[in-house]
Amino acid sequence: MLLIVSFVIAALAVIFAIQNGTPATIHFFAWQFVQSQGVILLVGFVAGFLSALLIYMPSHLGRKWQLRRRERQLAELESQLAEEKTKRDFIEREHAAALRIKKSNQGGAGDS
Repeated sequence: MLLIVSFVIAALAVIFAIQNGTPATIHFFAWQFVQSQGVILLVGFVAGFLSALLIYMPSHLGRKWQLRRRERQLAELESQLAEEKTKRDFIEREHAAALRIKKSNQGGAGDS
């Protein structure tokens, strides 16, 4: 879906550049050049987009890396939890068995 929207926006930009073909003179420091208004606006749009992307990407990548670290930590903690539950179940079974043995020993000792 995003790819389709991107193509539509690109097509609209090309149509805009073609329909705005009036030449405009650009003065930038010592340089001076003439180009169509549409191309100038598209270049400005692309430059703005790339600038925004350069500003956005470091924070986006940082959050993405942090999310991956948190997911690994979560998986590790879930693994530890499962291990501890297994240990607890084993200890509870052993404790119950020890109580049964103690009870049967007390019951047998009381019969004598």
